[in-house]
Amino acid sequence: MSAEGEAGTVRNSFRWKVTLVILIAVLVRSALVAAVEKGVVRLEENPDSYDLLSFGYNLATGVGFAHAVNESQPFSRPVEFSAWRPPLYPAVLAVALQVTRSTVLLRLLQVAFSAVTLYLFLRVSFLLVGELPSLIAGLIFALYPPLVFYGIEISTENLFFFLLTAIFFAFYQAEQPHTVRRVFGVGVLIGLAALCRPNGLMLAPAVVLAIWLMAPTRGYAISRTVVVAIAISFTILPWTYRNYQLFHRFVLITTQGGPTFWAGAHLRLDPGATLADVGYAQHSAFREISEPERERYYYRQGLSILDHSPRRVGQLLWANFQAMYALVPSRLYHSSRTRIVYSSSFVPVLITGVAGWFLLRRRWRELALLWGAVVATTALYCIYLGSIR
Repeated sequence: MSAEGEAGTVRNSFRWKVTLVILIAVLVRSALVAAVEKGVVRLEENPDSYDLLSFGYNLATGVGFAHAVNESQPFSRPVEFSAWRPPLYPAVLAVALQVTRSTVLLRLLQVAFSAVTLYLFLRVSFLLVGELPSLIAGLIFALYPPLVFYGIEISTENLFFFLLTAIFFAFYQAEQPHTVRRVFGVGVLIGLAALCRPNGLMLAPAVVLAIWLMAPTRGYAISRTVVVAIAISFTILPWTYRNYQLFHRFVLITTQGGPTFWAGAHLRLDPGATLADVGYAQHSAFREISEPERERYYYRQGLSILDHSPRRVGQLLWANFQAMYALVPSRLYHSSRTRIVYSSSFVPVLITGVAGWFLLRRRWRELALLWGAVVATTALYCIYLGSIR
């Protein structure tokens, strides 16, 4: 019997458990939505949400991919056409905004994304490690505090998590995951993930690595790599062409790269650097020049901080790595409450995660897509500004 056939047989016997885990996740997130709306729980407003809402609103009203100049008023005029944000999540918001501007309903849309993501997550983990580990992992997903809070936020994370698990599911669900059609589909999903969050491109080297480690011949691996590249290009390049039409400059997905690169170097290496500096670079700086010019300016500023010094580059990589995986986040940038919640939830997950990788070490080829994605994404965020994981 194939892996898919076995999975289907066993899934029928524990489908109610999967349903229960998803129901728990939905109830927890829905309760949090209600608590936030009633003022019982106060969330720190993510300034990105206003910007994303503004892009979505202007798409929904036929203006185009533009955001309000006054970012605190996402539905206001005047607007400016932009490539500051990747387009996929605003496009999803535009569909939702055709129906409602209710914060409650928009948050519940994020809960729906979380539910579908959890379903795919349970299926992938079941295919790879079996029933009991998948249910335990699903419960952790349902109750893990950072994922619960992300699960109601108007931000790109929920859609990105869905695409991420969809990629893993598409790759692992069949006994022969490297057929041309399946590989092309995986490439399209990677392109969509990159159009949601540009770090989704890091899945491309992870998929290629997994294909090469599992391919029977070199020619087979080369052909599948070419298919992945074509599929990703097919998905992303229409947006790149739109950006060229707007700026007459090459902008692959967004113009955020320079400010984010500078922010990582500035926060980690410049004495006295603050989050306010980063917020200014992200939202207020140099509006009188075009976005591509601003991006180039910040790349130059970031490189000047590194000062062509291998030692400073090493300091940047190490400091960003520490910021991502610190057991206790820095008090400079996080409140005491955030530090307690993060540490108490992250440490057990880290310990069990490391133990899981050790137990599965003999399957390192089969699981190359998973650990390859972790390594590639970590490498990216060691260069650009990242947050606690």
